[in-house]
Amino acid sequence: MMLSLHFFLIVVTCLFALVACSVVWQQNNSTFGDNAILEEIKDYNDVPIPGISWVHRIVNPTEVTLDGITYPSAYLALMNGTPRDHPCRNLNAFVNSFLFSDISMAYFIKKYGIHLGHYIVCYLRNFLGAMLVYYGTSMAFHYYYYIHPRSQKIFSNRIKPNWDIIWDQIKLSQCSMIIYVLHPIVDEILVENGYTLCYYTVKEVGGWIPFVFFTLLYFSMVEIGIYWMHRILHTNKFMYNYIHKTHHKYNQAHTLTPWAGLAFDPLDGILQASPYMISLLFVPCHYGLHFIMIFLTAIWATYIHDAMDFNIDPIMGAKYHTVHHTHYVYNYGQVFTFCDRFWGTFREPDGPTGVKKTKEELRKVFNRRAGKKID
Repeated sequence: MMLSLHFFLIVVTCLFALVACSVVWQQNNSTFGDNAILEEIKDYNDVPIPGISWVHRIVNPTEVTLDGITYPSAYLALMNGTPRDHPCRNLNAFVNSFLFSDISMAYFIKKYGIHLGHYIVCYLRNFLGAMLVYYGTSMAFHYYYYIHPRSQKIFSNRIKPNWDIIWDQIKLSQCSMIIYVLHPIVDEILVENGYTLCYYTVKEVGGWIPFVFFTLLYFSMVEIGIYWMHRILHTNKFMYNYIHKTHHKYNQAHTLTPWAGLAFDPLDGILQASPYMISLLFVPCHYGLHFIMIFLTAIWATYIHDAMDFNIDPIMGAKYHTVHHTHYVYNYGQVFTFCDRFWGTFREPDGPTGVKKTKEELRKVFNRRAGKKID
């Protein structure tokens, strides 16, 4: 177990090193030559975060000509030289510039066109980011629950997941990620091309009061949407048998681990994440907040699959989600228990997760469910 953990630590360390080397590669003293577009944008002071100053740190800039206009940088070409008119794409280009040099971006633009090239780079970024989040958070939970000295107390009266289960979840998650990360790409296409109600600054939505109101409304719609999507994946026999059943092969507490968070059919993950995108068509949401919610969802998935009892109501924590995996027809919610309580699918666990019950404890559980008085 320790040897395998060390192996994955090495893999993730190498990925981080790759990112670091890419950043260092771009931080040399190369500069742009004279260019009218660059001169025009250098005084922009109204471009929202990350602004436009990041363009000036690009090294070895590669000129790209589109529709007769020559841009001094491939990343500037993505925004038609007007970053203030493309704040969402400007942020994506800023993030991508840490991973892909201007030369690389120019290659993708020339090879696949400006839009497809941009989204291919975003896909590669998302894939790398998904692996970093998945392996990083899962290993942190793994160490705390299974390796830290505290683990002896945690598993003193319960079964510890074996390596075969963990390895199966890792393989399934890694395969799923290849397709699953296409979901945020579709999201980006809709947002960047103005098909959603997503906004970039608080000023655009009318101030902080509308910002708070629409944020709560958006999150509520997402929570309700995920609840019903998840429930339909269970109640529709075709969808359950051919899409969701794969994830539910982990149906006991000792088969649930932090590594199971993304261990699903990729279509399953896309369907359950779709309310984040669909809700944007009807409710305004800040782009940065939307981005953060999607990012935190991956970390949340790690937490609710660890089969531990740490929980603060009304949060749909691991102890409630474990009940979902063991009983199938309860606790469909994502972050809170409100939807399950409202639609009658909420269920409390019978006791500490994964702890084998005595005959007397089983009798009390049976009587409680039957509404009988417990002695």
